[in-house]
Amino acid sequence: MGALRDEHHNGWLMPSGNYPAAVYDDEWVEQETVSSSPAPTKIVSLRPTGFEAARTVGEHIRASIPVVMDLTEMEEPEAKRMVDFASGLIFGTRGGIERIARRVFLLTPAEVEVMVIDRPLDETGFYNQS
Repeated sequence: MGALRDEHHNGWLMPSGNYPAAVYDDEWVEQETVSSSPAPTKIVSLRPTGFEAARTVGEHIRASIPVVMDLTEMEEPEAKRMVDFASGLIFGTRGGIERIARRVFLLTPAEVEVMVIDRPLDETGFYNQS
């Protein structure tokens, strides 16, 4: 047991243990805390062909829906522009971005956690399955 400070005598007292502990009503104990948000019920997969799909990506992330963004059908400059947009979107919403394969990204809102178990072993973005 810890010592108690005796403010009246300006010293320390050791509790005897022969008295019941004080019980205080704590209104915070009874109140419900914010419940954790449930896991997302869907994931959107998009294969844009142009930058006009950026709005759709943004709307899904703002609605807390993870997006798999496959940029393989986009021209190189527009794909870079889309990655720049997605990076700013994720930064602004405190979400996450994870490269799944070459030109394929998983964008997640802030309340979604992604657990990466294995990383690609070569520069092509494919997993070594041998």
